[in-house]
Amino acid sequence: MAVHLIGGGWDEDESTWTGRFLTEAAQRSGGRSPRLVVVLWAQTLAEGERWHDEYRADFTGLGRCEIEIVQLAPDRPLRPDDLTDADGIFIGGGLTPGYHEAVLPARDAIRTAVAAGVPYAGFSAGAMIAGSQALVGGWQLGGIAVCPAEAGEGLVELSLAEGLGLVEAVVDVHCAQMGLLGRGIAIVEAGLAPWVIAVDECTSAIVDSEVTTAGKGRVWQIRSSTDGAVVSSVRA
Repeated sequence: MAVHLIGGGWDEDESTWTGRFLTEAAQRSGGRSPRLVVVLWAQTLAEGERWHDEYRADFTGLGRCEIEIVQLAPDRPLRPDDLTDADGIFIGGGLTPGYHEAVLPARDAIRTAVAAGVPYAGFSAGAMIAGSQALVGGWQLGGIAVCPAEAGEGLVELSLAEGLGLVEAVVDVHCAQMGLLGRGIAIVEAGLAPWVIAVDECTSAIVDSEVTTAGKGRVWQIRSSTDGAVVSSVRA
């Protein structure tokens, strides 16, 4: 099963990208309705709960499934037993530093589940924390702007931290829409990581034995070479 890195955004028909994740979860379930554990984070549990019906509607609109929403907050981290019997793990979007702090306590349980064949999908923040190093935020490197300030997520200096380790690359999202390709290039050129995957909105990078692209936009890869950072992209 693959790791699905979704670059954010919303569309009325997400069957070609989020739907791929649900298809894999259904394969995992062996014919019964797949049980999806959908993990969300907000500043308070009550604030997050207002999105639950929309997430349920989005997933059930893509296919037959059972949804278990786990709402996280600063005082409620993800626990390993939250993932029991999951056929698919979906980590949602929002403030990446909040997701990083709340999800990392269950890192080993997520890795064990994925290694056993449970597909993982990260949407925006959920994708950014999936790498060996999580891109937590920031818009400057060494005091120099490398992307728009509004992409900093409350941080100024670019911040990398331990990630879930589901993919080797550092992952960025909203790439074309927020002008973030420069941030990935800066990470590689500075030697902070040898590989960055940056994903457009309404698009997923599907990482298995190779990286494939699904959806409406592009998946950008920035890799270190003797000539500096080399950029390539593939449209879905």
